[in-house]
Amino acid sequence: MDRRVEAVLNAARVGEATDIILKEGEIASYRINGRLEAGCVQIDSSFMEELFRNLTPASACYTGLPSSLDLAFECRGRYRANLFTAEGRKCAVLRVIKERVGSLAELGLPDLLVDRIASRKGLSLVVGKTGSGKSTTLASITQELLKREDAHVVTLEDPVEFRLQSNRGTATQRELGRDFSSFEDGIYQALRQSPDFIVIGEIRNLSSLKAALTAAEAGHGIIGTIHSSGASRTLTRMLAMIPESEKEFARYQISSVLNFMLSQRLEYGEKGPSLDYELLLNIQSVENTIREGRINQLDNLIFLGEKLGMRRFSTSI
Repeated sequence: MDRRVEAVLNAARVGEATDIILKEGEIASYRINGRLEAGCVQIDSSFMEELFRNLTPASACYTGLPSSLDLAFECRGRYRANLFTAEGRKCAVLRVIKERVGSLAELGLPDLLVDRIASRKGLSLVVGKTGSGKSTTLASITQELLKREDAHVVTLEDPVEFRLQSNRGTATQRELGRDFSSFEDGIYQALRQSPDFIVIGEIRNLSSLKAALTAAEAGHGIIGTIHSSGASRTLTRMLAMIPESEKEFARYQISSVLNFMLSQRLEYGEKGPSLDYELLLNIQSVENTIREGRINQLDNLIFLGEKLGMRRFSTSI
């Protein structure tokens, strides 16, 4: 990798940035503590040419670059990259991946999440907006499962971010585009790969949602993420994907296989980012409420279930 590129990456880690924004002809920017700050490196065409040349798969030389390319790479640390063009100029946004997967306690999340996944399996969801730390939470949960369970964990990622360490359990990490063509296909393929748990980087559409529900019904532990916020909003969004004629069955299916829904967001203060979260556990009253379509009552059930480990956001959305 070019020394100028290495210098930009190193500055991001030293400054504890989460993202690096690079645009040809502009100064590099870093997202630190949720805010964008200008760096001191001017990004010229030769810088971006070198970055693209190093990160672009060799096959792209023959097929041409897509309008946007997602990948992960290593350069004295691991990064997730999105390469794209804007007004004909090369651009890139790089996510800085932490060197170590933090524990749930370090993230400020309860251990009962892993306890429920190990004992109940079913469908466990981590939801939140972009940049809310879903991937970090997913990696932490998965790493803890590998430490505690004699299990085979298949992950479906876009791209592979954290390198998971096999322990009592073993992990098979697969990447969208390289190892499987869609999340739906990846889930159905994983069912033939002797999984105990399947980790889905993102449930994006109806086909991947149906595949996840089917896998959970088959008795596997399914852990996935959805771009959303809050239990009631997320379930409303999930049901909105489903045709009207299938909604009643879908409510029954979701109510039967749902384990928990963790909705999270990052709050930024003087001491840095902190995690705020809402946790819905699928107890009998929750199951009945979802099955009957009374989604607007879930917020009240979370409040009533706080003694059981449920939790509301500390501040309203």
